[in-house]
Amino acid sequence: MPDQRKTAITTGKTTASKGGPLPVIVWIYGGGFEAGSAAPPYSDGASLARQTGAVIVTADYRLGALGFLHLADLGSQWAGCTNLALQDQIEALRWVRDNIAAFGGDPGNVTVAGQSAGAFSIGALLAVPTAAGLFHKAILQSGSTSRLFDRNTATAMAEDLITALGLDDAEGLLTVPVQRILDLQSTVVTGDIGRRNLPGGRSWGAVLDGNVLPAAPHQAVTQGAAAAIPLLIGATRDEVRVFQMIGGDSFRPADEAALHAEMRRAGIAEPDKLLASYRHRVPEADDLANLRSAFLSDAVYRRPATRLAQAQVAAGGRAYHYLVLDEPCGPAMGAFHGVDLLHVFDKLSLVGAATPEHLAARDTLVGAWAAFAATGDPGWPVYDAHATGNSRAVGGPPTAEQPMITEPPTDDATALWPTGT
Repeated sequence: MPDQRKTAITTGKTTASKGGPLPVIVWIYGGGFEAGSAAPPYSDGASLARQTGAVIVTADYRLGALGFLHLADLGSQWAGCTNLALQDQIEALRWVRDNIAAFGGDPGNVTVAGQSAGAFSIGALLAVPTAAGLFHKAILQSGSTSRLFDRNTATAMAEDLITALGLDDAEGLLTVPVQRILDLQSTVVTGDIGRRNLPGGRSWGAVLDGNVLPAAPHQAVTQGAAAAIPLLIGATRDEVRVFQMIGGDSFRPADEAALHAEMRRAGIAEPDKLLASYRHRVPEADDLANLRSAFLSDAVYRRPATRLAQAQVAAGGRAYHYLVLDEPCGPAMGAFHGVDLLHVFDKLSLVGAATPEHLAARDTLVGAWAAFAATGDPGWPVYDAHATGNSRAVGGPPTAEQPMITEPPTDDATALWPTGT
């Protein structure tokens, strides 16, 4: 496989305000591990620097099969050929450590931040030994430590891609055109948001390879591996709504039995009761597509986020949690996956939402990021899974006098999820 780590570093963009040393935020973009870039429109370091007063660094990393094809178990000659995207990100962080002072940044105050695939990458980096000491705080938006594939699954994906490429073995990858890999990499993964993220699914992402990533990230956090790294963890209320709208009819379950089966994959023992509970929690969820969206928002994003926060605090570390409720694109879209990027990168005007209400939500979120990057404290208490009002609301009904909400909600749906999920 071509080594693109140097390219990832040299094409990254750095924006600094005058003065220093300033806090540093290293932004890792999302895109499902299959799309994305360090350049606009995926990343706008200038906007983030302007709003936070930090030095912003963005860096490219390899995506899809080029970043996550696991060849390490296909012969000794492929040792270390795994989690290449994570290795790219680590190289970028090393560059920051060694060079950021020249741009006005403080190499001793580096926060790594990311959304979606970027946040899931950070969740993995918390357990990567070679990343230790390269960042001091972490912001995970719509991602956690839950996106992980075992070696058997990852090896099977590699073998299937080799077959799809018409190759006899992995050696052929050294000469096959890169574009052909890109054209066929989607044939070995699952496209549907639920099937790819629930147990048994396939997608590109971090592999528990035993070398680059020697321990499952959540287990590592539970055992205190990240206790010295304050975490700011966020999700949006309606994470999966955008995937529902994109998927259309293909997203809608065939019937209740199909949705029950998907819930069982997530570990739900009584899916009929959970479905009834979501109908009560989300009264407007009048069809199976809306109910599936609410369920998957919990399964893939919201519950893993609070689970990570709880594990970090239990291990002696600090974690803060927030939930984005703002709806700049209206109630049909809700607080969808990626809506926070409109706030972080100051793009509300692009969707006609530069109103006092939405700008206030922007200021709440960006202000929390700025404070956290500077001091490790976003301005509200450490997450307590058993406390009422344990999470900061970003936008939505809560008032300035009562800005905290409880996450997960204290309702029948939450009670039906097994402990540890």
